[in-house]
Amino acid sequence: MKYYRTGIFFLLSILIFSCTKDEPDEESTWNPDFSIAIGYTSLGMNENSGFDSALLLINAVSGLPYWTEEIDIPLSYTMPFDMGQLSDFSEEIVSIMFRLNTYNGFPNPAGGQVYFLDISNNIVDSLFSSAPLTMESGTVNGNGETINSTHNQTDIVFDQNKIDELITIRNILIKGEISNVSLDTTLIDSYPNYTLGIQLGIQAELSMSISEEFPNQNNQ
Repeated sequence: MKYYRTGIFFLLSILIFSCTKDEPDEESTWNPDFSIAIGYTSLGMNENSGFDSALLLINAVSGLPYWTEEIDIPLSYTMPFDMGQLSDFSEEIVSIMFRLNTYNGFPNPAGGQVYFLDISNNIVDSLFSSAPLTMESGTVNGNGETINSTHNQTDIVFDQNKIDELITIRNILIKGEISNVSLDTTLIDSYPNYTLGIQLGIQAELSMSISEEFPNQNNQ
């Protein structure tokens, strides 16, 4: 990931050079964009996903795992992402779009939220401001195996007013909650095998003045 900024500069240099060969007028602007894959994680009922593994133990009274007594099953994962590497473009960035792909393999509805954290892991902002993302149940067969994970793609755009805040992001906290209200007890043994897939990427749109940044060689 640490090499993508050098690649972006190289790409922009090539594209801008090819544009300036046509000698645009003094008011010419260029609106390129570039995309970056932030990362992917698969949340499940395990310690890597912040799940309390003690809840997998059997309650001697009910004969069921302790997690079945929970209203929701919370899962989480933190991935590093240094948005400060975009600071060189902060004045040119018009907007940043976050694209979230989710794949719910649980036979339960799920909710999801993405938090942006600074270097001290304080919450700077969240992807969904009004309410968490909701995901429909996945489809399982009679043996409790997931045969179709419900896929959703969601795009959220942050305008230029929030760019300075986003530049302070150093980590991204992904949280998921599996609704445990309507539980099919015949599937209980399969739950540790289910996953909630989360894929996150960004696309930044720039606005650049070609004539100011790359003056006509005839004027030099």
